[in-house]
Amino acid sequence: MVSVSEVFKAWQEGFTNKDSSRLAELLTDDFEMVRPAGGTRTRQETLDWTAAGGSPTSIDDLELLYENDDVAVIVHSANGVEVMGFYTKNDGKISQCRMVRQAV
Repeated sequence: MVSVSEVFKAWQEGFTNKDSSRLAELLTDDFEMVRPAGGTRTRQETLDWTAAGGSPTSIDDLELLYENDDVAVIVHSANGVEVMGFYTKNDGKISQCRMVRQAV
């Protein structure tokens, strides 16, 4: 079973190294990222975005609020803005990531 801290580390390394191969191993084939401003990214769009280094994107300060085999809730910073995320798990991988951004 994948942990969200493992996914977070793969995302950080993916942005830095412009390589999404490790992240790809942790996401289901039907993965989607629901973005704060609306819209979604498919698995491939998410991997391409990560491999391009984000927008640029820098993520830090992971705080795991809750995690079990089905879901996880986290808070972290992204480009200096606090972000809350809700992750859904399926078959041992992440199937959805729903992000909420709020300026602090």
